[in-house]
Amino acid sequence: MSISHTTVDAAKGYAAEYMRKRGCVSHEQDQYVKPQLYEFVRAIEKTLRVKTIPRCDKTVHVYREGDLMTMGYIGYGDFATSVNGGNKFIVCARGIENMKYSTSGNQHNMRMAINMDTAVKHAKRHLVSYTVGECALAMVRDVTGEVNTFRNAVQSKYDETIQSVGINTRGYGPDKKAAERLMAELRTMVQSGHTFIDKELNAAVHTMFEQQEEANRFRDRAVPMDFVNIAERWGKQVVNCARIKDVTTSYNPEVEMVRSYEPDEVSEDMQHKCAAMSMCEDGHFVEGVGYKVNAHTFYLYV
Repeated sequence: MSISHTTVDAAKGYAAEYMRKRGCVSHEQDQYVKPQLYEFVRAIEKTLRVKTIPRCDKTVHVYREGDLMTMGYIGYGDFATSVNGGNKFIVCARGIENMKYSTSGNQHNMRMAINMDTAVKHAKRHLVSYTVGECALAMVRDVTGEVNTFRNAVQSKYDETIQSVGINTRGYGPDKKAAERLMAELRTMVQSGHTFIDKELNAAVHTMFEQQEEANRFRDRAVPMDFVNIAERWGKQVVNCARIKDVTTSYNPEVEMVRSYEPDEVSEDMQHKCAAMSMCEDGHFVEGVGYKVNAHTFYLYV
């Protein structure tokens, strides 16, 4: 699926920039926007009881109040990629697969219709709110990138400390086994309280094993994280959570333990991590704590 997952906050930010470029002219008054789009928007808002946010001259995001993610977008114009297909009403959503188009473009996730009533039916079928699990997976790529970048940095630092001791672990076969035996002997000596005569070597060996402990936290191990979204439901605050089994995998990460909590049911550890990340900028990552999506959405280390 090629469609971009967009948060409501991000969509509103894009809309503000859109209006700035248009000289702060509202979407309804924009001379570049076709009147058929306004008619389509009014029909969708009335039928689905949703709200819309301008996306560009031809499209608007669709969302429900209180949702984290936009449901998709609707539009009016020529969205054909190969030939002039004429203006059509379109619905673009994650649940649509238009096999006439490549998965690399948004058209793969579009239903097109000449008749607006048909397009409204498409919208009723495909424009649905994201589940908590879908929200967790929609933005996990940013977290995956941050965690893997940190993990690679830790491994690189460990490799540097090994080289500073004078051990070559890049060999194969007998050379690799010899290096492993040497490191095992050095660890035994350190654990027994041995102090090397060469002070620089003594410090380098201790640093190497300290960095090894850090590197072992990531080696061949899953790194689970909790997706946390603080939302409002029926006038009351609710904390929606879903656990990503391993955020280090970029291919089909799995979600488990999806549930919602009342504020007083949230663990102290989660409360403290949310409080710590709340003081950071959006998109900020803190190793050992988590990642901040926005003011009410986080990924937290388990």
